[in-house]
Amino acid sequence: MEFFATDSSVSALEQSLAQGAVLDTLPERLLLAWALRQRDTLRALELAQDVEGLISASDWREPQRMAVRGRLSLLRAEAHLLFAELDEAQLHMKQAGQVFAGLADGSGLADLHWLRHYLAADRGDAAGLKDELKRAIACARQVRDPHRLALLEANLARAEVFSDPVAAEREWAARLPRDSADMPLMEGAALEDFRGLLAAMGGHYLASIQAHSKAFELSLHTGQIRRAITLATNLGHTYTKMSDFQTAMEWLRRGLDLARASRWPNLIALCLAHTGEALRRLGQLGDARELLQECLQLLALPPEARTRALALSYLGRTELDSRQGVAAQAAFAQLQPLAEASGSHDLLTDVRLGLARAALLLGDLPAARRQAELGLAMARQQQEPDKEVDLLWARAEIQQAEDLALQRPSEAGTALVWYERALQRAGSLEAYTPQVRLLDAAAKASAAQGGFEQAYHWAQRANELRQRSFSEETSRRSSALQVHHQIERARAESEHLRRLAESEAARFQLLRDSHEVLQRLGSIGQEITNELEADRVFHVMERHIHALLDAPCMSVYVLDEGGAQLYCAFGMEDGQPFIDPPIAMSSERSLTVRCLRERREYLMNQPPGESVGEQVPGTSELKSLLFAPLVVGERAIGVMTIQSPRAEAYGERQQVIFRTLCSYIAIALDNADAYLRVSELQRQLMAQEKLAALGAMVAGVAHELNTPIGNSLLIASTLLGATEEFSQQVEQRVLKRSDWMQYAGRTRDGLEVINRSMQTAASLVSSFKQVAVDRSSEQRREFSLRELGEQCLQTLALQLRQAGLEARLTLVPELSIDSFPGPLGQVLIILVNNAMAHAFEGRAGGQVEIGGQALDGERVQLWVQDNGAGMAAEVCARIFEPFFTTKFGRGGSGLGLSIAHNIVSTLLGGRISVSSTPGQGSRFLIELPRRAP
Repeated sequence: MEFFATDSSVSALEQSLAQGAVLDTLPERLLLAWALRQRDTLRALELAQDVEGLISASDWREPQRMAVRGRLSLLRAEAHLLFAELDEAQLHMKQAGQVFAGLADGSGLADLHWLRHYLAADRGDAAGLKDELKRAIACARQVRDPHRLALLEANLARAEVFSDPVAAEREWAARLPRDSADMPLMEGAALEDFRGLLAAMGGHYLASIQAHSKAFELSLHTGQIRRAITLATNLGHTYTKMSDFQTAMEWLRRGLDLARASRWPNLIALCLAHTGEALRRLGQLGDARELLQECLQLLALPPEARTRALALSYLGRTELDSRQGVAAQAAFAQLQPLAEASGSHDLLTDVRLGLARAALLLGDLPAARRQAELGLAMARQQQEPDKEVDLLWARAEIQQAEDLALQRPSEAGTALVWYERALQRAGSLEAYTPQVRLLDAAAKASAAQGGFEQAYHWAQRANELRQRSFSEETSRRSSALQVHHQIERARAESEHLRRLAESEAARFQLLRDSHEVLQRLGSIGQEITNELEADRVFHVMERHIHALLDAPCMSVYVLDEGGAQLYCAFGMEDGQPFIDPPIAMSSERSLTVRCLRERREYLMNQPPGESVGEQVPGTSELKSLLFAPLVVGERAIGVMTIQSPRAEAYGERQQVIFRTLCSYIAIALDNADAYLRVSELQRQLMAQEKLAALGAMVAGVAHELNTPIGNSLLIASTLLGATEEFSQQVEQRVLKRSDWMQYAGRTRDGLEVINRSMQTAASLVSSFKQVAVDRSSEQRREFSLRELGEQCLQTLALQLRQAGLEARLTLVPELSIDSFPGPLGQVLIILVNNAMAHAFEGRAGGQVEIGGQALDGERVQLWVQDNGAGMAAEVCARIFEPFFTTKFGRGGSGLGLSIAHNIVSTLLGGRISVSSTPGQGSRFLIELPRRAP
């Protein structure tokens, strides 16, 4: 995940959200929320809420869901931090830290420590700020993320500039790139920020302005709004030092506008504080006081924030310049505990100096002396020579006030000693120039004590400094003007390049959108043409068309077989289906008929008038209509129309999309019609197959019953003759005992033969009856596979004997399944018939075997194999295809094995395969579940 996304990335994410469904765009929604966290914090929070609500409905795994929740907690933490809700921010940071630590997410931990460094900055914890950045750098280095690493190192370098610019330059200037031209925008903004601050601390204002201006633009393009606001205030401060107050105020106003738009209290306060200081330097003390007081009145500004301390310091200086001793004293008194708590020694020295000058204004000379002496000791301890000069100067003014209060004569005063110390300390500093007012005051004090030569020397030096200051100010103004022109020129060039880039990006986006639309149309077309039923074609079309076209109303008309009228096969308006009445092809006013007859598209951007087409009664008023014929090859099969209540809804791009969809729909409808015809033919052929099988079964039944019934008739007729002869003997009274015994024996033997024959016939009838019931009803029951095999072989016994084939059954009686015996018996009979028809052509004799075994507790395996001619590999590859036969035109329909395959794979829930070697026979394997689905 990008730490800060560019504007182009955000635009792409916005477009993805606009085009996709909610669940389909969940990753883009998360990325956009993260990218907008500083650009539009409130919307980012709304998107985060949406993502959190949709996580449970996604197909993400639990670790991924946890990582997303951690990222959302981090986003909320940053939002709370920007709104100065530090405790809430810390709570969400803790939650995110637990998640990232549990997942060992190095990138997440790096981002967490980055955010904690901002929390330390807002609380004035300079040491904690650096520690958090170092931890973030360690995490980024561990996961080998060069982009985060470069950003974090540049920020650490910037933080160290404030504590020791020389050491920071020595450590980081060579380690970091010198220019951001070849760097990504995010890292480039951080690098230019560091370079600009380093130049400003060294007094190189031109280089600082150039670097900070570039950093500002890069920050805006990458959504680093907090950095951009800080850069605007720094630029304003730099222009103030160059006496270009107009440009300074422009930059400060720009930063303040950004801060107010973002509604971030801390940054609003920072801009107000710096603007107030700039106004003080301009001499606009009233406006400066008003802004600084507004800054301090922001309730969300944390008491310990450095911004509050700076505002109090600036306000105290403003009150001193206004000679408001009480107000100045109050401001510095409030600043003192803040400076002590944060350990800001530079601010503590300012406190002592401010309190000393405030007490001097109020006439409290002992307090003024005490504060000045404490400040002097602190400045010397902290090695702040410039502030030591200011404090010595203040001490001299306090001494003058004391001399005046005690009415000491001018020649006896000791203020001159302090002035001399101040100037002596200033002279010991490298490249330090004392203020003109200090030299004037020292010259006046020296003259009062008769030191005219020294006074003249200091006065002369003060005049030289005035002249030089004027020249330097003129030079600075000239430089500032030059920089301003350079910046404006660079900004104009940047704007030109940006517009060119936007134009190229727009062109690229258009090409990419067109490519994506083509890809999507291809996948939709594939899905549509895969359907073989018209209703399914319409369902797929209606599901996809709204993502491509504005089509609240659509309908498809199909030409009937006679070509006399168009009937409405599908209609949908505002999500409600409808069916229009048929339209006669003789209609002269129907746009639908005209579109089909002329085979061309019709586009209308206004409601059709009387002379254009017929309005269907009861339909809503539509302002954009698009008609296209459905053509397959040279045949026109119908018309499709889409309609919208928006004017100009269909442009050239929409027409191309619609034309492509119509081509797919025409092909799909033609395929569906062909499939319907083929299915009807297949049903007829299957019926013929069943009739042929029934005839074979009837013939087999007749043949099998012929022997036992014929034997019974023969024995019965024999017994009838013997009984008539026996009856004559009884009537003639010539019956002997031997005759009686002979008759009884012959009758008993005959009846036994008749009984056996009838039992055989009854068994055959019962078996055939069970087969007939199973074949006709497809009832599910538990049955023995061996019994089913015996019934099938009994049914085919006559054909097997006529073909001279031996049938073997290798099924154990215990092997049974819970399935459909009728369809399974039909499959076995088809396989045996296939063997009889193809395996032994031109050969005498052969063997067909039905066998089976248990594979495990859940599945069984059956096979039908023969030792016939076998099949080639190309025949095996197509053997289960409908209408494929090697005896086309010689009685083969090509449907038998296709039917067997369908029965096994659908109704029985199994699978069937074939293996064969030419000259060595074929083997069909059937794997079935013990319990059918």
